[in-house]
Amino acid sequence: MNRPHILLRCVSGCDSLSNMSITVPVAVASGESAKMTCTYDLESDPLYTVKWYKGRQEFFRYVPKELPHTRVFPWPGINVDVSQSGPNQVVLRDVRRHLSGKYRCEVSADAPSFHTKIVSSWMHVVCKY
Repeated sequence: MNRPHILLRCVSGCDSLSNMSITVPVAVASGESAKMTCTYDLESDPLYTVKWYKGRQEFFRYVPKELPHTRVFPWPGINVDVSQSGPNQVVLRDVRRHLSGKYRCEVSADAPSFHTKIVSSWMHVVCKY
């Protein structure tokens, strides 16, 4: 039996979300602020959303098509400085030891691609002497 074959080929621009990276402080003193950045290149697609997670729990979201653009989700001990947080960064104030862990940035492009990528890094909160 002869079956037709479909060949899908990705040409330039197929993956509109590229060059994504995250910068998280390796160590931050307890009680200090922590600035985390997420850089990405959407190429020609508009931004749909940027989400920040600690572990599996989302704590901050930026959606340019919504008002307000930012949304903070309750998470014990996470104190987001909304005035310094946006599409490329989130700032946590007064970090405590239990906030040590893995942080993820998830970026999604808007229509037509809706491509989504995730990058992650670890932050350690250390005692301040």
